[in-house]
Amino acid sequence: MSVGAVDGSTGHFHEAGFYASDAEFRALIVPFVTYGIAAGEPVVIGYDKRKADLLRSWLDDPSAVTFVADRSLYATPARAIATYRGVFERHVAAGAPQIRIAGDVPHPGNGGRFEGWDRYEFAVNSVWEEFPVRSLCLYDAATVSAQVRNVVERAHPHVVTAAGVHSVNSRYEAHGSRPDFPVTADPLEASTPAAELIDPSAAEARHTLEQIGRGRVDDHTLEDLLLGVSEAVANARLHGVPPTTVRIWATDSRVVVSVQDRGKGPVDPLAGLVPSANTTFGTGLGLWMTHLLDIDAALISTADGFSLRLRAVRDPAPVE
Repeated sequence: MSVGAVDGSTGHFHEAGFYASDAEFRALIVPFVTYGIAAGEPVVIGYDKRKADLLRSWLDDPSAVTFVADRSLYATPARAIATYRGVFERHVAAGAPQIRIAGDVPHPGNGGRFEGWDRYEFAVNSVWEEFPVRSLCLYDAATVSAQVRNVVERAHPHVVTAAGVHSVNSRYEAHGSRPDFPVTADPLEASTPAAELIDPSAAEARHTLEQIGRGRVDDHTLEDLLLGVSEAVANARLHGVPPTTVRIWATDSRVVVSVQDRGKGPVDPLAGLVPSANTTFGTGLGLWMTHLLDIDAALISTADGFSLRLRAVRDPAPVE
């Protein structure tokens, strides 16, 4: 099968591959990029510096490729989806027949966390379907865990090998599938919280969080936490099952907040990743906005109910 446009395909073509060496990485990424350049297609790459430098060294004309720092492009899943969407809209408006993207999704094997990115890998199959996009997700077989690999293999409709064999993925699960990658408990959650509020108003939760968090994280981060807890409490009171419980943990440089109710949480697998098409009083937008902030936001479902966990540290690495 050609590495170019696939016969009969429209919309987003989502493909995964695994490599075991730099040579295999080169065999996978170079044809993908060079075909796009030759066809006059925009090519956007979101790798770390080492991989980006390798790719530049392998290309005759690396200036034909847009390289984006991995940290900025993959800051959060919701932000990556929104950023890429803006890129697609601009290129389509300029007449691009197809757009090519490739980048490193964070996971423990490359120094990141996969929590949330499992949802991203499933979500982009539907949220980018309106655009002529070909995306290639390459994972290092030597560092990717079996658990992450299982999600990757289920989330991609197409797969490619280092030998250049492209095929339909027999393990792919259709649009709307929900991943089952667990959210790891934060160590602070095992300790006694600095505050526990039962059925507070959004204003009460904000006030308590500000009193505890001020000085522990920078002011910008605290404002993000305050916005996030306000939206979480509003959602829990409007859509959840009482009681709503807010717990706050803090150290000298870190704050963790959990907003829990007894309900099952959002049923939409895209919740928080994109603006909800069926918002009620703006709550769908609020959950999405929370996932765009410079804090960690995780949706957690348990036998006891549903919670939105927010985490932040002092002086986080800047996000471009």
